[in-house]
Amino acid sequence: MRRPFLKLLFLVCLAPPLSAQPEKPSLPDPVKFMNKFDQVANMTRAVLEDMGYAIERDDRKEGRITTRPQEFITGSLTSSEVDKVAVRRDTLTGNWLKARQVIETVLEIVSPTETMVTVHATISALNRDVDGTEKWVPLDSRGTLERRVLGRISVKLMGSDDPVRERKGFWGQKPQPVDPRQPRFPIDPAR
Repeated sequence: MRRPFLKLLFLVCLAPPLSAQPEKPSLPDPVKFMNKFDQVANMTRAVLEDMGYAIERDDRKEGRITTRPQEFITGSLTSSEVDKVAVRRDTLTGNWLKARQVIETVLEIVSPTETMVTVHATISALNRDVDGTEKWVPLDSRGTLERRVLGRISVKLMGSDDPVRERKGFWGQKPQPVDPRQPRFPIDPAR
């Protein structure tokens, strides 16, 4: 009586991990700004350039600003770093060598004083297979890069562009003088 119950319990506990849902990206929604189209377009371009992206196409009539492909991950940690910003669809064998990104912003006029901004990140990674063939594999963005760009645009357009104070860690602190009046070792009250 006890063995069938344990087998059933084991199968019930094993079932959820076997039927796990594939990970879905969490892309941010478009953001509507209470600014004119030209203000938002100029600020979007300035933010992208401040973030180190080279602008490939700035088409104001279509409302699109696209960056050039930029390699942002290389080296032995490419696989784990790619997992932070993208979801891999393929289960390829081999090594992940580097990753690149293209950021595209879409600007839409909602009213004369309102503009909607949508950000898309196109991410691809270079995979070298066991036989030496290399291929760029498209990946699904997790929304991290899109949120980063939209956040910077929001901060600039809202006018709260305070300089970020960098927190200093242990090694960035100045040495503190030692008070000579205090004992060097704790005094044991039992003595």
